[in-house]
Amino acid sequence: MSDMRSPIDVLSGRIGRFTKAEIARRTVPCYKRVIESDGERLSLCMLVDSGKLYRLTDDGLKGIKNLEVKARYLRGEMEHLRLREFQPGLCRYVDRAEKAG
Repeated sequence: MSDMRSPIDVLSGRIGRFTKAEIARRTVPCYKRVIESDGERLSLCMLVDSGKLYRLTDDGLKGIKNLEVKARYLRGEMEHLRLREFQPGLCRYVDRAEKAG
């Protein structure tokens, strides 16, 4: 997130190589029950490209900063937060499940 937006990025509406409209179109927030190390918890998640589910870090960011975080998910930088829904509404982390199995 330390990337500075160039004047061209600002004029073209780009954030982290993606346009604002593209980020909004490709990401959908949702709530799912996630199995954490301390038990099951209702968490804010994000569906990316209608197929990849991620745990969304709740930083309370708004505006451009929030879009910068979502662009990181689109670029694949947040794979450690990837989830797999194994029952309707119930998810677990992909990397932790693979290590356990």
